[in-house]
This record gives sequence, C-alpha cells and structure tokens, in this order.
Amino acid sequence: MNTSTKRIKNNKNFQTELKFIDKISSKENFKVELVEDKEVNAILIRKRGTFLLQINGRLFKEEDDNTELSFIFNNITYKTKKLGSRSNHANLKADKSVSFETKFELNRFQSENFKQYGFYKTFFQTDLKNINTFHREFETITHQRQGTEYFYDCIRTNLNGKDYDVTQLKHKDKGFYIFECLQEQSYDEFSEVCFSIQQAIGFINKLMVGGEKFTFDNLKNCYYSNYIRPALKAMYSPITTNPFSYPDIDKNIASIYLNKLTRISLNNFSNLVYKIHTEPEFSVAILVILEATSIMSLLIIPSSFAVIIELLSKHLSIKENGLEKPINDSTLSDKVIQELHQVIDDNSKTLSETNILKLKRRLNEVNKSFNKEHLKNNEKLTRPFEQLGIRLTLHDIAIIEHRNDLLHGNILLQKEEIKDEEKLSLYLSYVSAKLFTLISKLILKSIGYDGYVYNQAKHLEKYMNIKTDEEYFEKI
Repeated sequence: MNTSTKRIKNNKNFQTELKFIDKISSKENFKVELVEDKEVNAILIRKRGTFLLQINGRLFKEEDDNTELSFIFNNITYKTKKLGSRSNHANLKADKSVSFETKFELNRFQSENFKQYGFYKTFFQTDLKNINTFHREFETITHQRQGTEYFYDCIRTNLNGKDYDVTQLKHKDKGFYIFECLQEQSYDEFSEVCFSIQQAIGFINKLMVGGEKFTFDNLKNCYYSNYIRPALKAMYSPITTNPFSYPDIDKNIASIYLNKLTRISLNNFSNLVYKIHTEPEFSVAILVILEATSIMSLLIIPSSFAVIIELLSKHLSIKENGLEKPINDSTLSDKVIQELHQVIDDNSKTLSETNILKLKRRLNEVNKSFNKEHLKNNEKLTRPFEQLGIRLTLHDIAIIEHRNDLLHGNILLQKEEIKDEEKLSLYLSYVSAKLFTLISKLILKSIGYDGYVYNQAKHLEKYMNIKTDEEYFEKI
C-alpha cells in the first residue's frame, strides 16, 4: 500500500474567516445601510443557503437589474452587480398610504476592498456526515492548527508550479472544504483552479462541493457567491483502501485485499487536476459522471457513460498508421487456423456443406492485416485501452459494444431474454457499473496511477447468474 500521509510543517488558521461566516449566517435577517440611499430601510435576509436583500420604500424596474447596489454590514461596505430573482410588492393601507418593497436574491457580493490579486481561501459548507477525512482515497499531508497536528484531512496539488491545499474541517455543527492557494495569483485564476480541483476530488470520493462559497483574501476581505455550480453527490468511487467499506463483499474476500489496496498519490492527483484544467474533454467527462449519477437515474446513466467512453476514446487514442496483423508469429497463426478448422469439423453434423465451406473460406482471413488508420467503431473504442496497457476481457468488450445500442436509441438495452422489469433494472445497473469501472481505468491510467480500481459490477454477478473470473479490485 502506498504512502498514507506526508508529515510536513503546514500551519493553518481559519478562525477569522469562520467567525465571519458564523456571524453573517447566525440570524435570519440583519438591518443594513444602503449606501445609495441611507434613508431607505434595507434588510439582509439569510434564507436556505442564500442571501436576500430587502429594500423598503423603493421599486426597481427591469432596467435596474445591472445597477450596482452597496450596503454596509458590520461596518464594512459590500457591493454587488450580480442579482438573482427579484420580487416587488406594494402594501396598501387603510389610510390610503402605499409602501413599496423589493427583494433581490444576492448571487454575489464582495467587500469593496476585496483584492483581485493575492492569496485566497475559499470555504464550501457541507453536511458534517460528508467530512470523513481523505484517508481512504488520497495520499495526504499533515497540517497544524491551534496546537494540534492533523494527519488525514489535507491534500495538496500542484498546478503550473503553484501549490493548492484542500482541508476538511468540522466547525460546530457545520462541515467545510477549504481551498487555499499558497502562492499569489489573480482571483480569477484561483477560482478556475478551484473548480478543477472540485471536479477531481468529486471523481475520486463522490462529493463535488459547490453552491454557496465564501472566499477571503489575505486581508480577510470577503467575496461571496452561490450561482456557479451546486454540490453534487455521486454514486461511484473508483478507489478505496478499505475493502470492508463495501457491504456486498464477503468479509473473507475483503480480508484478502486488506493492506494491499492503493491510494491516489499527490503526484497522480496533480496530474488529474492538470488534465481537467487544461483538457476540456476530461472536465466534461467527469462533470457528466457526477451529474448523471447524482440523480441516480438508470435511464440516464448508461447512455451518459456510453457518450463518455466515446469521448475519452477519441481523446486518448494515439494516432497510428501502417498495417498490423493480429498474430505476428506465422507458426502460431497456422496453429490457430488449423484448430479452428477442427472446431468446424467437430460440429459438421449440425452444419450444411455449403455453410461449412463458407466458414472455412473465412478462416483464411482470420489473420489478415488491417490498416490501423481505418478501424471499425468498436475497434476505435477499445484502442486506447490497448495503448494504455489496460487488459480487456471479452465481457468488457461486450459491455463497451452497448455503446451502439445506447447511442441509437435502445436506452433500455432491451433483449429478448430480458423481459422482466426487475431484471431489466438490474441489468442496467450492471452495465452502468461496468462502464464506470472501464471509464475509471482509462482516466486513472492516463494520469500515471499504478494501483487498484474497484470493480463496481462484480457484486452484481450473483444476482444475475453471471460468473466471470474478474476480481473485486483490479490492478491497472
């Protein structure tokens, strides 16, 4: 089993930022001062993971949507141009007076002193149950906080010569993923890198944090936003070092893999982030995996995975030219053809003479050279597996060939022998799990990972009367 954690000096302090988040999230509403009109009554409302700005005594028109609004909270001025949904309301009173009220959803606001270049920390809030340390899937680094050293809560990635840390933290009744840059950069660069890291972590441990986020510069000025991507909780994780975490694996089998399974190294993780950040195909593939599996739809997942197989196969294939024979050894080639002739002869009683002749004629083409520039569709799909050194079984190839069914409208993968709805759902689950395992192998092998991948489909074999020689964890 590879390294679990690297012990380094890595002091962190999140107290000031957490104090601000606690304060601004502590009440349902705060009275604030509107900079543009200090006589107007304004209220900052906290509601279900977002903020609303309620302004009394003024109605806003459609053309006002791009108006910059500024308000003072805790003696600091915040401004926003990114307004979400809006509602206007007028109250008519008995004395015939009219009062107006407008509510804006604040998709974004920031301190007027927020720096556009420097060091940053971004805080994503999540449920406490999602804070399980990175220990099972990732090589980690230590960090020190308030006199305590933590071993399994922080991972570091390097992108284009700059380091970024992601730390899991439990704070009161909340959980946080905290993203930091350790070298100065622009805020836009930091935000884009964060999104790439979010995807990479989500692919490995099933949780891509998102939605509401608080970003702080090194002077503790805050930039708030909640409009880019929601958090996604997916179905599959390709890597674990704890075989007992899967209830469908018999304990006797799980014990075989104990202290044998592998984590993704910090270097491999950096490679994954780099590919997501620089190659749109990787980013799209992982986002489709996360989004499709987050809604757990057996109608969507297999078709989505078929698209990903096609996408990655095209992207990862190395162009080859020239002719190639399946069997280069002429002696072996003659032996295989001779044995195939014998198979036909052994079954000649069930075949007509005409069909025997047709089959034997085709045997002469078995080892015919093929042009590597003109592969069939199914050969194109399997070629990157061959080039990366990933072993495919006949069963794997049969599952990959479902791409033709799925992309041509046979979403339910209907077969004559599968008519029962429960069996059909089980088969769709099996195909989804198999395709994810194959996709995981492609992605992980392409970033240099050398270790075990969990075979998501293996435990379903017993429910489907399928028996293969596949393992629960397969080394690539």
